[in-house]
Amino acid sequence: MKNILKIVFLGVVGFALLVFLTVEKPQAFASDSVTDISYASLPAKYELVGKDGEFTKDSLFKKGEKTLIIVGNHDSLAVVKELPKYFKVDMPYIMVANISSAPWFVKKMFIPGKLEDLNEGTNIPMIYDFDGLMVKALNVTDNHKTKYFAYILDENGKISKIYDGVVKEGALDGSMNEKEKKDSLLPLSKSIK
Repeated sequence: MKNILKIVFLGVVGFALLVFLTVEKPQAFASDSVTDISYASLPAKYELVGKDGEFTKDSLFKKGEKTLIIVGNHDSLAVVKELPKYFKVDMPYIMVANISSAPWFVKKMFIPGKLEDLNEGTNIPMIYDFDGLMVKALNVTDNHKTKYFAYILDENGKISKIYDGVVKEGALDGSMNEKEKKDSLLPLSKSIK
């Protein structure tokens, strides 16, 4: 019995050491002096939550059509996904999971399932921004789990930030009631029009 405990303990320590030694340093995107964000600056290919394969930029963002893009993380996406439930959204709507600063092991093992659960029951495409290319293209430098950032891709391919929002801590776990969700999304809905 003692030998089995030693083997289990050494296995756990070895696995932890392997994870620690192979972990990539989380990417921190400094705010460049990017002032013009456009369709051309967006990545060419995307991985979507709950979908197999890669998707092209042209398949997600239609040229000549306004598109709402919302970048969020954890709690904020849990609330933002409810936007069409409370307010009329007259344009295509894409969410971006800002998870690029998470350790690689967490991104591979835990986050995909959580994001699938989060996006379940919606028809809103959610970009799994593993490498942070979308976040970098939009010049998002804050990845706090309660914050989100809304952009409009206009008919001419220009991308403009329209709103920075915050939701209550623990929204993913149900800390916000329906009225609080609707009230927190009201300013965003007004910014879209």
